[in-house]
Amino acid sequence: MGAAMKKLYKTAALVYFLIATVTLMASAFLLVGHAVWEVASGLFAAESNSIDRVRRTLDGIGLMIIGFAVVETGTFIAEEELFRKRELRSTRESRRSITKFITIIVIAASLEALVMVFKTSREDIPAVIYPAALFASAMIALVALGVYQWLSSRVEREGE
Repeated sequence: MGAAMKKLYKTAALVYFLIATVTLMASAFLLVGHAVWEVASGLFAAESNSIDRVRRTLDGIGLMIIGFAVVETGTFIAEEELFRKRELRSTRESRRSITKFITIIVIAASLEALVMVFKTSREDIPAVIYPAALFASAMIALVALGVYQWLSSRVEREGE
């Protein structure tokens, strides 16, 4: 009974991760498609002024960045849960997985903050504080990742 339950759990988890990965990838491609449409319609709209064109283009770029983060997250799940079919056994594997995931978040947050800075600086200068705070948060996450890497590498060396 125990072996059958373990096999059922592993199969259910595999199906879940497969569905999650496919859903994330499909959602990301829909976002990118919508972003391309937004950018193209913003750039080539005859009746809109240059401010509207820039706004729509930046909105599209923001959607592409979100799509990038979603694709990377789906890829991460697929690599960690579907392709490798293993549990984290060593601190080195754990560090690599955490590093990759946090890096995805830092890159996406930084790019989104950059787009938001351009967008808000054209429309509402006092509102630039929000993208600046997002960028600062991304940098804090990057520094925290560096501290984590440094501390975990010391623990790994001491363990050997």
